Amino acid sequence: MTDAYKRPSKTKAAALGDRNRQRWARHLRQKLSSLVSANELMLAKETANTDAVHRQREQPRHYPWFDRPQWASVRIRLDQMATVEMLQRRHLEATEKEISRAEVLAALMASGLEAIINHEDFGGKRR
Repeated sequence: MTDAYKRPSKTKAAALGDRNRQRWARHLRQKLSSLVSANELMLAKETANTDAVHRQREQPRHYPWFDRPQWASVRIRLDQMATVEMLQRRHLEATEKEISRAEVLAALMASGLEAIINHEDFGGKRR
């Protein structure tokens, strides 16, 4: 059994740059917008952001974190977390660059999004 993912220290692995840091999140957004109607996407974002918007309105605009993406916490099972950490480790070995858990999750979601949207359990058509 392998150890849990550990962030590299004293290396250039974290030197991704701002654009590459959110590469998979951008890819997921683009794929989602090509597969789902704009109305459904807007409704999902509005529902997910309800609490975040209320928090943002309470804070003055001059705070530096005001325009940053909002985060949510989700409980996942240990085997799911192990999968994310395994993919982090593999990405580091393959590219020598670090990847966040959120980006690994975005990559996983983007790769399976079309299959899930088309699955009958998620409103897709029966084949």
